[in-house]
Amino acid sequence: MKKTKKKSGRSRFSRKKIADFYHESTDKVGKHFSDNFISRIQNAHEVRLWIIEWVLLVVVVFLFTIVQMMWYGDSYHTDAFVDGGDYTEAVLGEIKTMNPLYASNNAEKTLGKLLFADLVSPDSSGHSKGELAKSVKMDNTGKVWTVTLRDKIFWSDGEPIVADDIVYTANLIKDTSAKTTISADFSHVAIKKIDDKTVEFTLPSTYVDFMDTLEFPLVPEHILGKISPALVYESSFSTQPIGSGPFVLNAMQAGTATSLNKQTVYLNRNKKYFMDDTKLDTFTVKTYKSREDIIEAMNASDVTATAELGLDSSEKLRGGISSRESLLNGGVYAFLNTKGDNLSNKALRQAISQGINMAKIREGIDESQLLDYPILARQEKLNYPALAKYDLKAAKALIEKAGFSYNDQGKILTKDGLPITLNAVVQKRDVITRIAERFTDELRALGFEVTLNIYDESQTTADFFTTVVRPRDYDVLFYEVDLGVSADPFVYYNSTQASTGGWNFSNYSNGLVDDALLSAHTTTNMNVRKAKYEYFLKSWVADVPAIGLYQSSLKYYFDTKVKIYSENLQMTDVLDRFSDVRYWASEKRSVNVTP
Repeated sequence: MKKTKKKSGRSRFSRKKIADFYHESTDKVGKHFSDNFISRIQNAHEVRLWIIEWVLLVVVVFLFTIVQMMWYGDSYHTDAFVDGGDYTEAVLGEIKTMNPLYASNNAEKTLGKLLFADLVSPDSSGHSKGELAKSVKMDNTGKVWTVTLRDKIFWSDGEPIVADDIVYTANLIKDTSAKTTISADFSHVAIKKIDDKTVEFTLPSTYVDFMDTLEFPLVPEHILGKISPALVYESSFSTQPIGSGPFVLNAMQAGTATSLNKQTVYLNRNKKYFMDDTKLDTFTVKTYKSREDIIEAMNASDVTATAELGLDSSEKLRGGISSRESLLNGGVYAFLNTKGDNLSNKALRQAISQGINMAKIREGIDESQLLDYPILARQEKLNYPALAKYDLKAAKALIEKAGFSYNDQGKILTKDGLPITLNAVVQKRDVITRIAERFTDELRALGFEVTLNIYDESQTTADFFTTVVRPRDYDVLFYEVDLGVSADPFVYYNSTQASTGGWNFSNYSNGLVDDALLSAHTTTNMNVRKAKYEYFLKSWVADVPAIGLYQSSLKYYFDTKVKIYSENLQMTDVLDRFSDVRYWASEKRSVNVTP
């Protein structure tokens, strides 16, 4: 029997069908490729310009970004003062001691301020505040003052500054055998230590401005306490000081025979200083004999700055040197010797105040510096009396009415027929000397014979004070005085100070004025104080013990590359420029800033 063979599953797809399927699929793929790629190549060709433009735009933006980063990269950096560097200041005078209690010239006073801190000092507004003292308190009587020291304050040798240092320093100033140059008067003050941080000062009478008296530097009792007060000046401390200020002594070097500067003192930053660390690493003080030498040193860039040059020095200095002028609580006066043979007559002094042309004398003085009274407006708000107006004819009539006469040459004669010859004295300094010369010319025009003795600057201020000022060897003294933080003309016009040891340079004596000054000196009632000072001013104008010329100022010249004291600092004297010395700087560096 014949069997039939069964077909497999593959046999259902014939080769023809497979080939047809392949060709159909290939055609679809080709058509798809043609439709979606080949046919669009023409489109790409058509937009090629747009593609090129976009590519170029991207390149330009990229390049501009790079250039902008290069141009404005500096805007993210700035030059700023940083820690480090040295500062060199030129001063006049010879340094014989670095003990601040004996400083007698600008060089010694400058070092004293840099090496030592005061118990009390003026703040930036010109009012007294504690420096080493944390607080100064007056009791309700105005007689007992309690001083408390800051915590964690040290001498540069690491020893703590304590109450014993206050007591020792004040008693040293008080001791006449010590002969310090500090003007603070503790002669009738009881000084008592309460504890290691507290000292009590008990005054014989009320004195509301006693805090100003506490502006003196402390010296260390643990070093000087065993030395006799009369020998402190001669001790090794004068050349090897231990201080409390922003700097410490490194070395002192004498100048050579050919150098302009005579001494160079190198100071380092005091790491024990109680206030913020100073920016400067070092501070150098160079001493010079004359202002001409300082000008030469400034022009040669041997020093950074100086406070010794006058208002007329700008034109003598090189480019790159700037200046800053600051008014001080001081003034230049013509003190008339009321006890001398020639000006004891009040009418003569009144004639001088009326018969000299102050506008002519003050030519070139800035209006802000004009000074008419012994109390500054920024010290005390007072009603000031009117001054005599310039009237030469009236002044001469006043002189004749007082019993004097004029000869044919227009000279004033005494009742004995002798001409009056005035001895006028001044220490040589550009502005004050020029003012003195003009003043004496006006005196001559009024009819006086005048001899003006100008003492050369080589004679130190201390010598001039000792040999001329203290013995009152003059009829007219042109002199600059410190008026202090607070208004207190007592020391210059109370009769108790009219002696060789006092500061009453006019030898002025008026009982009612004495009472008024003493009352103002001691009252805690501000209305009474104001009334007493206004009475004093009226008497001062009427009696003419002195004539105001101009207010003191500090003209500070400095290299423009350094940072000095703040323009807003209100100073009472030239040394107050160091009040913010810890912020001074001479080193600059590029630093990043936040965009």
